[in-house]
Amino acid sequence: MHAEHILIVEDEPVVALDLQQTLVELGHRVCGIRSNFTQALTAVSQLEPSLILMDIHLDGAEDGIDACQAIYQRWKLPVIFLTAYADDKTVQRAIASKPFGYVMKPFGAKELAAVIQVARSRHDAEVALEKSEERLAIALEAADLGIWEWEEQLDTVKGDERFYRMWDSALSPFQANLLTMLERIHPDDRSNVQQALTRSDVFNCSFRALRSSGDYAWLEMVGKLHVGHARKQTVIGALRDITVRKLAEENLRQASVVFSTTAEGIMILDEDGKVCSVNPALTRLTGYPQEEILGFYPNEILLARRDNDPTYQDIAVMPEAYWSGEVACKCKDGRLFPALQHICVVRDESGKAKQYVHAISDISFIREAQRQLAHLAYHDPLTGLGNRYLLDQRLETEIQQTLNAENHFAVIFVDLDEFKSINDTMGHHVGDRVIQEAAMRIVRQIRRHDEAIRLGGDEFVVIVSNLHHPSEGLLVAEKILKSFTEPVVIEDHHFVIGASIGVAKFPGDGTTSHEILSAADSAMYEAKRCGKGKICAYSSNLSDKSGTRLNIEQHLYGAVERNEFELFYQPIIDLTDFRLIGFEALLRWNHPDSGLLEPGQFVHIAEELGLIDSIGNWVVAEALKQLNCWNEVGQGQLFMAVNVSAGQFKNEQFSRQIQDALDAYQLPPHLLEIEITEAMLQDFHLSRKVVNSLREMGVRVAIDDFGAGYSSIALLKHLPVSRIKIDRSFVIALPGAERDLGMVAAIMQMAKSLDLDVTAEGIETAEQARILSELGCQTIQGYYFGHPMGAYDYSNGWISLGMGKNYFLPRPGR
Repeated sequence: MHAEHILIVEDEPVVALDLQQTLVELGHRVCGIRSNFTQALTAVSQLEPSLILMDIHLDGAEDGIDACQAIYQRWKLPVIFLTAYADDKTVQRAIASKPFGYVMKPFGAKELAAVIQVARSRHDAEVALEKSEERLAIALEAADLGIWEWEEQLDTVKGDERFYRMWDSALSPFQANLLTMLERIHPDDRSNVQQALTRSDVFNCSFRALRSSGDYAWLEMVGKLHVGHARKQTVIGALRDITVRKLAEENLRQASVVFSTTAEGIMILDEDGKVCSVNPALTRLTGYPQEEILGFYPNEILLARRDNDPTYQDIAVMPEAYWSGEVACKCKDGRLFPALQHICVVRDESGKAKQYVHAISDISFIREAQRQLAHLAYHDPLTGLGNRYLLDQRLETEIQQTLNAENHFAVIFVDLDEFKSINDTMGHHVGDRVIQEAAMRIVRQIRRHDEAIRLGGDEFVVIVSNLHHPSEGLLVAEKILKSFTEPVVIEDHHFVIGASIGVAKFPGDGTTSHEILSAADSAMYEAKRCGKGKICAYSSNLSDKSGTRLNIEQHLYGAVERNEFELFYQPIIDLTDFRLIGFEALLRWNHPDSGLLEPGQFVHIAEELGLIDSIGNWVVAEALKQLNCWNEVGQGQLFMAVNVSAGQFKNEQFSRQIQDALDAYQLPPHLLEIEITEAMLQDFHLSRKVVNSLREMGVRVAIDDFGAGYSSIALLKHLPVSRIKIDRSFVIALPGAERDLGMVAAIMQMAKSLDLDVTAEGIETAEQARILSELGCQTIQGYYFGHPMGAYDYSNGWISLGMGKNYFLPRPGR
């Protein structure tokens, strides 16, 4: 028998002492004797007994029943009541205080021993149950489980606080039943839950429950159906919120799909940096199957790590635990490709690096695109030769190397002689082919370390490096010029393009890249001035004779505003009576360094620079201004022919600009004649639109240099032009052979059938004028009747027209 540490609470000393004697004999120890309520509570607090024998009737306001309730509530100690008598009311009070025994006085030792043993057993059971319940509560709280129960007979769902919290107020503790619970379950999951509730064994099911926010939470329910008396069904179980777990599983599934399907090659490395897993993309990128990579360090097989790249251990101690950089990746077949690598650290709960995720992306296409962009930045897309940017860099490099090595290099400036007429006549697609052929011929004549540059249009520059003697540059220039003697064959057409070449040397002809290039440019213009198809070496006096392209480009900007342009006028004569009927306005540029330049020397450059519209508008306005001056005080009404460039003609605002100029001087539109070339007719739809627009406003349109191009005859019947001007190459041959005469006669006959006026250009003799008159040509112009001159240069206002004819014009004011 277990010995108890007993406190006696008895107000009769004799009974207390007798009770003490009996307890000692039974093997128990009495820790104290007290006689009232207050003493009893104080003794329990101080003496810590394991059991109390309590007399119901005690001295004072509170009796033993009051003491029993206070002791059990505070200390949960077992109390056995002792009493000599007990009425029904007292007995009911005693039972309500939940004593552990009830002994009537007098009592025997055996009876007391039995009561104490029963009290001890009950108390031990209650303590064990309380601890068990406490452990269960802790376990439920730790597992975040909500306990629930459903009774079929009452159709009620009961649960603890956690159970209702998981339903997010969707279920009421006072009104919850099976129907209301099922209504909160997602329709797709509801039937599974209903089936689970009918199973006889333990069930486990997951489902989505609607929250008050409108979102669904994932819940996991476990339980078991119990069938009791009269087949009464009860389900008892637990509920857990698994939303976070489900999201994690979904993220894991997504990560798994990404890992398996991404185009990036991914390696998972262990904490030592060895490969423990790879995805299919890595195999596709490198050709290595997984089994040939596992267990190796990436640098052993795949990656050419650079010395300054961080190790995995270095990355692990970085604050961001992440690093990115470029690396060369080696494939199984030995091929290398540039790769962008991303390395991130996977840490455990303690923050220690446990794994590394190493991803690589093939960036070959990026590097190739960058290479192509770099090439395009420094090369001409049509020919593949270097461009102006490369020219500047290469010249600076050659100057430094030449100064250090004390040798020479030459700059050869090449300009194609007949390209413009080919491009205007045959169209840009043929012109591009000619440029490409010219580039190939130049490249074939130079050495591997020399550099060929397309400067723009039909101009090329060649840098001939590492020369032992300055004259060697001329030898290369002669080879290039000779290569142009062979005809160019394009679309069954044969062209002999020719070239004018200027050569400058360094050192000697300049000290900077700009000076040496300008020197070669000046030499080229001198070669062209001397008759084309020639080579000219630079000399210091050339800068005073010819404006270079660079010089022209520099001075073209603002030339209109500085009043550097001037119009020259060539008379147009009615051949029937040698009467002056008009003028052709011809543009000249008073270049501040190079003197008077003709349009062929700068118009194509103005078009490339986007300046042709402003220059063209000035020409039209100035020509009409002068015409208005002459017509106001002159004899009769003269007309003015004005040439326009291709770039000006293609401007969408061209017709509007012509109309504005006519309005400004209140001139009749038929007194203005716009001259275009056959090359402008290649884009038939555009040219027809512009010509129609000019004719509708009353302006006449003439085709200049007719016969020098091709396909114009077929287009004439569809274009409302008013005049053709026979190219001087046909006129200058007259009187010539019958064939020359026949060609002019054919043009005249064609013009007559199309009801077109005809002007012949380049008349230099009276005989040519006579022949053209006999052929029916109405109007002519040429040196025989006067060279182009400025308006002020018509001295005394009289124009000598030949054949004894003169015409008076008022002298214009300066």
